[in-house]
Amino acid sequence: MLTLRANKNMKEVIVKIPKRMLNENEHTVVHQEPERGEFVYISTKRYVTDYESNNIREEMMKGYIEMSQINLKIAMECLHVDIEAQHTVERLVSGG
Repeated sequence: MLTLRANKNMKEVIVKIPKRMLNENEHTVVHQEPERGEFVYISTKRYVTDYESNNIREEMMKGYIEMSQINLKIAMECLHVDIEAQHTVERLVSGG
């Protein structure tokens, strides 16, 4: 959730951060004591780099699994044609 409130020279932004992300970034707050804006920036950047790359990896794995099933079906459908071609070549080579 993001809420913006405009003032003359300032904007107030309210950001809700998942507890998991907050716990992972707690060391940054405790040891470095950054400003809140910097903490939000660090948290968001870490989320994008860590979680988004994991999501992409998971989606690609699902895609490869789905595609492997499709490729297997295509190969099975064409197996008889391949066997027939092999028999034809053997027959022509042997002169029969």
